[in-house]
Amino acid sequence: MKSDHVNKDLCQKCDACCRYIATEIDKPTTKDEVENIHWFLLHQNIGVYIGHDNKWYLEFKTPCRKLKNKLCAHYQDRPKICRDYDQKNCPQYNEGETEKIYFHNEEEFVSYVKIKLPKKLWITIVA
Repeated sequence: MKSDHVNKDLCQKCDACCRYIATEIDKPTTKDEVENIHWFLLHQNIGVYIGHDNKWYLEFKTPCRKLKNKLCAHYQDRPKICRDYDQKNCPQYNEGETEKIYFHNEEEFVSYVKIKLPKKLWITIVA
């Protein structure tokens, strides 16, 4: 882990990691799970992605309340998840895509379902 001052210097004028939260979700293996992901993607500021670790994530595009002028106003007391964040995961420093597949909306997900998932998991909108 890099020192605080190195991290703070790297983050100057970049607040990308402070503008979303993502949480792991189950890979869809049932029709209900496919339906839930479809429903998630009907909402504004929501994305779903498959990481390079093949895990599925639900992303909420929402800025941190402590973000002020592209800097953390709570930096010395920021949560552990922020302290542990490694810039190699940041789009600004990472070479290539940070996700394997990203679904911005329901249309992208439905196209994926038709190609990649067994027909028994297709939801009504796909058929």
